[in-house]
Amino acid sequence: MMDVYEYFGLSRDVGSIYKYAPVFQHVIDGKKVIIKKTKEQIDRLAPLINWQKKLSENGINTIHPLRFNDKLIHSIDDENWVVYPFIEGDRYQSTQEQIYTAGELLGRVHSTSDSVFKHGFSWEDYDEEFYDEILDDIEKISLRYPREFNSEAGKKLFDNVKSLASNKFDCLKTRELPTSDCTWDFKASNLIYQPKTLYLIDTDNAGKVPRIFDLALALLLFHTTEDTAPNRIFTVDEWKLFLSGYKKHVELTDIEKRYWQNMLLFVYTDEVSWAINDIEDDESNRQKTFVKSLVTFNFSQYLIE
Repeated sequence: MMDVYEYFGLSRDVGSIYKYAPVFQHVIDGKKVIIKKTKEQIDRLAPLINWQKKLSENGINTIHPLRFNDKLIHSIDDENWVVYPFIEGDRYQSTQEQIYTAGELLGRVHSTSDSVFKHGFSWEDYDEEFYDEILDDIEKISLRYPREFNSEAGKKLFDNVKSLASNKFDCLKTRELPTSDCTWDFKASNLIYQPKTLYLIDTDNAGKVPRIFDLALALLLFHTTEDTAPNRIFTVDEWKLFLSGYKKHVELTDIEKRYWQNMLLFVYTDEVSWAINDIEDDESNRQKTFVKSLVTFNFSQYLIE
């Protein structure tokens, strides 16, 4: 059976440029491209392409799959692959302008559409096993990072997580929170800065998500995996700057403001706690320090008012 190397004519000594997923840089017809694995569910790929088009139609610079062998989607060895153009530009350097512009871009994305995706976030995906895993993750964090875990901020964070988890986040489940078509992965490593614009790349994780879920995820993991980013979460002042850009395009509702802190803690359990425990020994020192900073995340200081 033909593999991805043979299909795209990749040299066998070419490795992935991204540690966490297969992503290859290549040249096709004299142009730099990115070849990457995309969504597993084939029925979710047409909506993804439609959403990318909708973003562009609304003035948001993003990437679109290129044709190769007269196809946009390539099924290879039971996996789906796409070819994207390689976008030249600067990486994130955590300047005030870049932080504000990133927040503004997320606001523009959230204000563009909530009707393209039929798949996305669902409370039905969180069963009894998930809540058992939360407690297990907390126990592992306490053993791996005892000093941070037992700090004032760490105790406050995990006491509140355990309290909400004991009630299975029912306060959130019963609320009708505004949703949007979201990247579900908005972070510095997925942005390319050019002199007069900002490109959103790697939108393959997109789906319909509560807006404040996606906003909380951006707060918590914006600096993850990006070598040029600070080895910590946003400072409170950086968060205020990011949020001011976001709110230029989105007016958050009273219910979103009321349940923001609860959602922030839920997203922490869903997206962050496992990442803290799963970090590997060969990770960069920058990433290790970033992950450690998440254990002392002083959530009550990060507001959306």
